[in-house]
Amino acid sequence: MCGIFGHTNLSIENIEASHQALHTLTHRGPDSWGHKVCDSVYVGHRRLSILDLSENGYQPMESEGIYLTVNGEIYNYRELRSRLIKDFNVKFRSDSDSEVILHGYKHWGVDTLLAEIDGMFAFSIYDSKDKKVILARDHVGVKPLYYGLMNGNFFWASELKAIEKFLGDENLNIDPTAIYDFMTYSYIPCPKTMYRDVFKIDPGHYVTFCLDSLIVEKKKYWSLDFSYRKDVTDWPSFIREHLGEAVNEQLVSDVPVGFFLSGGVDSSAVCCEASKILPEIQTFSIGHVDESDDESPYARMVSDRIGSRHFEKFFSQDIANENFALLKTFYDEPFGDVSALPTNEVCRLAREHVTVVLTGDGGDELFGGYSSYSLAKRVFSKERVKWAWLRPIAVFLKTYAPHRSLIKKSQRFEAEILEDPMERWAALKGGIVKTDRWKRLWAKAHNIPSSYDDYWYFRKFDRPDLSPRTRAQYIDFHTYMHDSVLTKVDRASMAVALETRVPFLSKKMIAAAWSIPEDVRYEGNELKAVLKSAYSNQIPHSALFRKKQGFGIGRIRKSDRLYDRAKNIPKQILGKLFPDIVSG
Repeated sequence: MCGIFGHTNLSIENIEASHQALHTLTHRGPDSWGHKVCDSVYVGHRRLSILDLSENGYQPMESEGIYLTVNGEIYNYRELRSRLIKDFNVKFRSDSDSEVILHGYKHWGVDTLLAEIDGMFAFSIYDSKDKKVILARDHVGVKPLYYGLMNGNFFWASELKAIEKFLGDENLNIDPTAIYDFMTYSYIPCPKTMYRDVFKIDPGHYVTFCLDSLIVEKKKYWSLDFSYRKDVTDWPSFIREHLGEAVNEQLVSDVPVGFFLSGGVDSSAVCCEASKILPEIQTFSIGHVDESDDESPYARMVSDRIGSRHFEKFFSQDIANENFALLKTFYDEPFGDVSALPTNEVCRLAREHVTVVLTGDGGDELFGGYSSYSLAKRVFSKERVKWAWLRPIAVFLKTYAPHRSLIKKSQRFEAEILEDPMERWAALKGGIVKTDRWKRLWAKAHNIPSSYDDYWYFRKFDRPDLSPRTRAQYIDFHTYMHDSVLTKVDRASMAVALETRVPFLSKKMIAAAWSIPEDVRYEGNELKAVLKSAYSNQIPHSALFRKKQGFGIGRIRKSDRLYDRAKNIPKQILGKLFPDIVSG
């Protein structure tokens, strides 16, 4: 993993500012750094050495006026390297996967290159001959990449903090609709950021900037194209074969590799496949002193079965309180998933032993692991509208119910009787509905019209032609997965210079998973039925078929120090950004 930063308006006056911006990404690449200048273009790179630890792997890389910086890994680089040598007699100077991108661009062009590579990446190319910058992000958005154009200067970076450092607060303006969207989704949806004129590159897209015309063009190069297969008779074997290939491909590294192991089916499946390939594997898990959130017994159970060398650490409210302030250093814009804290803790534990870990992320979205999918039929049913008149009762119970279980049931009932199916889905996923007090205050203060579509992001990826459960999975795959799950893990891991890889999200694994018919995926109405069946003889039954647990911070009680800090977050955020709203 690495960090990249660049812009197209270099001058003697801003060279030091360029370096300072790059160095805000030191946590992503602590091993070395480099920069190159061509024309007025500055390209900078912070390196975390994973493949080819020699100086030959240093970046930026340059060949015949083409300058490259990369954050990430290309898993099929050896195959592509062999093709480039055979077809074009390319003379490689390193064994780095990054150099394959450089020569692949030279000989194939960007479209063919992106169609061929499989990995997690964000890269920048400056082509001095054509006077253009190309930025590209991997097919599912594992790796982040931001960009913008301001006063003729095109800029890009792995994290917002580099752009903030380079431009300065005085040149950045908050986008009120992005903050409003955060209140709906608990993240700021792609391609928005919290700033006007600064954007995220969408997963599976690349952006081209022409220095002469100052035109920015965006192009999609990958989309989820699935069709159910009828030629497979043994789906469990089919899954094991594809996941095994993905894990094997992602084990390539010149530094130690480990594995996250929660004891759930996804991470356990990855660890099972790895244990068939390596003589010994190291696994890492985070337990919780609150037994209701503690998965460590299941992780130990799976570790014993596969024979891993297991490490664990226990999370508590005290640790949460101590590390609470770190969240704002990990996440450059509002982010609402509190599991970022225990995620960072398990990353810290792993980093004491390894530099790379493989995770089980993506399994829920591919195989249908969220409990909300069981309710999808009712969520997307038009028949629920007739119960809308009961909503005031649901709101009352949600507010005043004496028991936690009744509150949850009231919240679920309220979500199910909302009129708009996308609002129902958002509420069921934990989003905030349009009538929320803070949202109404924010909208009024910033002239966001009542006609603003709170659920535009879900609607953007809605597929009414699909069955309800597959429709729900499709939406999550294109929204929640990369904007919340993958963002959380990237920032939490890169904060401690740990590379995380996701075998479930290789191109081939995605295609394989989405080719499985729904009745096989949910056989017997069991969530992730086919994945569980695939590993029923390898993972202990009690771990495989237990109730799904969230990766949380435990119950926050009023007596906890964290309670006072957490309950005032909305007011603190809004008050800092726009004090007139809170005071007025």
